[in-house]
Order: sequence, then C-alpha cells, then structure tokens
Amino acid sequence: MTAPTASPPAPPPEPPAHCARCGEPRGGRFCEACGHDADLPVPDTAPAAQPAPAAGWTAVVRADRAWFEEVRRRDGPDAATLEFPPYAPERRFTLSGPQMAIGRRSRSRGIDPEIDLSGPPLDPGVSTLHALLLPGADGGWTIVDLQSTNGTTVGDGTDLIPPNTPVPLPDGTVVKIGAWTTLSVHAP
Repeated sequence: MTAPTASPPAPPPEPPAHCARCGEPRGGRFCEACGHDADLPVPDTAPAAQPAPAAGWTAVVRADRAWFEEVRRRDGPDAATLEFPPYAPERRFTLSGPQMAIGRRSRSRGIDPEIDLSGPPLDPGVSTLHALLLPGADGGWTIVDLQSTNGTTVGDGTDLIPPNTPVPLPDGTVVKIGAWTTLSVHAP
C-alpha cells in the first residue's frame, strides 16, 4: 500500500510593498507617509542616479483671487461656503533635495511636507500630500499630482494634470492647487 503524498505547501503571501525611504507600507507609486517616489532610488543609497536640481530655484506661494473665482465657478460641493482669505502673506520656499512634498502637515499621520500649506489661512482644497516637486533632467523641476482630492493645474489653463505623471515646470510656471493657492517656480 502506498502512503498518500502531501501537496506542497502554499507559497507565503507576498508582503505589502514598503517604502524604501521610510519603511512604511506603500500601496502605490508614492509613499503616503513620506511622499517618496518608488520609481526613484533612495537618496542615501544612490545619489548619483537622481538629477541634481539647479541651485537657487524658489517656489512662491500666493492666494490668487482669479483662481478662487474659477474654483467657485465650477460649483463643487463646497463652493458656496468658500471665502477668499482677507489676508494671506506670500511665502517663499527654496527648492532643494531629491524631492519637495507639497501639502499640509499632519502630526497624527506623521506627514511634514517641505512646502507646508497648513496656513494660516488654511486652504481647505489642499490635500495632506497634494503634490511632489522632483528635480528634472534639465536641471529644473517637475511636478507630480499625488492623486489629490481636488487635483493640480499647471499653467494658464484650468484642466487638471493626470495623477502620478511628472509635468515639467519651466521658469515662471504657475501651479494651481486648492481653493485659492498658486505656487510659481522661479530659476535663480
């Protein structure tokens, strides 16, 4: 009599993808915790593989009444409750490093973007991790929308850029996010 043979054990389930930069579980291309782009090497392990941004680039953040009026014209679910801030100081950020996350700080989620738009005034249309600025191959910068709730618009138009798609930002380009926030990039 032949002994029954056992079937081979099932392979173990694949662990969830983890961010190479911070180790947190990652469901898509960008890490929800730190914003790292999984298609790019971790800066500490392969700095030569990433394009080096041109020194001296800045991002200027403003409240823009024309963008606010366009957002209200679209008549989204909360458009009627939006009010343009009576005072919103211009803010400047020096662009440096392998990436610059744009969003709102969240202590509970451990998110601290390099371009923190927490306010005041708080633009309710800006996501916690809204977009990411990445050095471009030409020495400038590109922007990637991180599947933000309200999207990202680049340039003079009003169309949203596709999520998770790098879009080059030539000197002086205006990026529109949230209910009234614009960010323009400037070469030295």
